[in-house]
Amino acid sequence: MNEYEEILKRNSQPLEPIPTEVAADLKALPGIEAVVFDVYGTLLVSGSGDVGTAMKMTKGSALDAALEASGVTCLVSADEMIESFYQVIQDDHKVATKRGTSNPEVVIEEIWQKVFTAPIEKGELQLPPGFDFRRFALEFECRVNPTWPMPGMQEVLAALHQHGYRLGIVSNAQFFTPKIVESFLGSSLEENGFRPENCFFSYEYRVAKPGTDLYVTAAQSFADQGIDVCHILYVGNDMLNDVQPASQVGMKTALFAGDERSLRLRTEDARMLPIQPDVTLTRLSDILACLPR
Repeated sequence: MNEYEEILKRNSQPLEPIPTEVAADLKALPGIEAVVFDVYGTLLVSGSGDVGTAMKMTKGSALDAALEASGVTCLVSADEMIESFYQVIQDDHKVATKRGTSNPEVVIEEIWQKVFTAPIEKGELQLPPGFDFRRFALEFECRVNPTWPMPGMQEVLAALHQHGYRLGIVSNAQFFTPKIVESFLGSSLEENGFRPENCFFSYEYRVAKPGTDLYVTAAQSFADQGIDVCHILYVGNDMLNDVQPASQVGMKTALFAGDERSLRLRTEDARMLPIQPDVTLTRLSDILACLPR
């Protein structure tokens, strides 16, 4: 077990999805050759509903616990550090936007390095020997956004893989996101049918949803493998971040309405277009009822 797995095991505990009032709307989707998933709120139950959303709910106690677990001595208040964290992210987004990126994504360990810089220089924060910013970021993430496999995750992925569907991921994410999924699967993404060329995490591209960039890149990757975009089913829990951009690039879409924490219908969001999902799922296993086998 590596150090990241140890952090995940130590901080993970069962989370049950909270049922929604949305009804399933299932139908056969012939011609599907690939199934692409969102992660938070779809493959994983997310305590905060999504990566990033957790930060808006952050309490100082979570940061204090992560600092202590990482051996960091800090004289600055947790609330002050969190405020600095928000500001650094905003500044990073502004710089990226000025460079022409419409939906910028941060790299979380770089953000924490910037947050720590001033306190270190002032002698208000001391790092232990061998301090790893990635390890710290994971310690913090586990506390502000606990996760657990969505019921049926392993069985559904195994069934899709066994029946020859190509599997992929398009997700707002950080470096720890694939590690979390792999920890719950007990093996690598690739061993479970997710080829590296079919997995697209926002931190790697420094662009995020709801932009279509990651979806366009995913569609091109599958096209290179002989799979047209209209033969891809995208599964996600957010109408704005998932269903709308996937539909815009030509994918079929499934809205996953299986957990009240993470379901995002966005009915009042001015950015929403008059787009509806092809199917609506209330359990991951509903996917199997929509796909020929």
